[in-house]
Amino acid sequence: MTADTPSLDELRREIDEIDVAVHDLLMRRVALADAVGHVKGEGGPFIRPGREARILRRLVARHEGPLPKIVLVSIWREIISAMTALEGPYAVAVYTQATSQDGLPALARAHYGAERPISAHQTILGVLRAVSDGHATVGLLPLPQGEEADPWWRNLVRTGPDVPKIIARLPFAPLDRRFEGLEALAISLAPPEASDRDRSYLVVENAAQLSRGGLRDALARADFHVVDMQNWSAAGKVPWVLVEMDGFLDATDPRVRRLAEDDDSPIGQVWAIGSYAVPLTAEELAPDVGPGPSA
Repeated sequence: MTADTPSLDELRREIDEIDVAVHDLLMRRVALADAVGHVKGEGGPFIRPGREARILRRLVARHEGPLPKIVLVSIWREIISAMTALEGPYAVAVYTQATSQDGLPALARAHYGAERPISAHQTILGVLRAVSDGHATVGLLPLPQGEEADPWWRNLVRTGPDVPKIIARLPFAPLDRRFEGLEALAISLAPPEASDRDRSYLVVENAAQLSRGGLRDALARADFHVVDMQNWSAAGKVPWVLVEMDGFLDATDPRVRRLAEDDDSPIGQVWAIGSYAVPLTAEELAPDVGPGPSA
């Protein structure tokens, strides 16, 4: 140790000073979040999934040093959730029938914060009803899987102010090993919001009962970039297809109107049922690789 090397006590004093500065900034952020809530007024959407995704992507992209990026995301998820709660109380409804107690409830807790009220429901309809009735601000449901006999997404094919939309895909970052292989979609009455890197869900009537390739081509001609498709049909009804596509899409998108109003289209009715910010990738969360040794 040289005379210029700070002592342990000096380093600890500097850490204490930084703690105070961080706390001051946190309190300032709280005051700003409270001001935002007053500007929005009552009744305005305070769940902002697109903005939340943009914040986390920006911080991850600029992050340096040995602190793992996944820890950074975990810290900011808790901050974001706490700040959101200042604008209005919100609760989360979770489907638990097909998952253990360390499944969707734990995933909801990690994303929406330690203080968020979470209610467990044994049925899909219980979650949908909790969100539609306003008892829950967000509902967490399992990712659609293949050709299900009664997929939950068909309940979003309605119109009206009490019909939820898909607003997020979780986990946005794999914060815990318990969530490996576990994914879910979040629904809410709050509108979906673009994050600059999104995917969306569209439900279409396959009126001409096209093959998957034929339906994909018809959607491509309407400028929809299809990622995945899942079919559902009931006796005597025109088949419905859940289409996952690249990009942000809402009900006002002119492509939706053109597709629905095209008399020559093999597709019948069309419904935009929500969008989500593409989660952070393993590459984005990987530790920074410093420069190699000089030659």
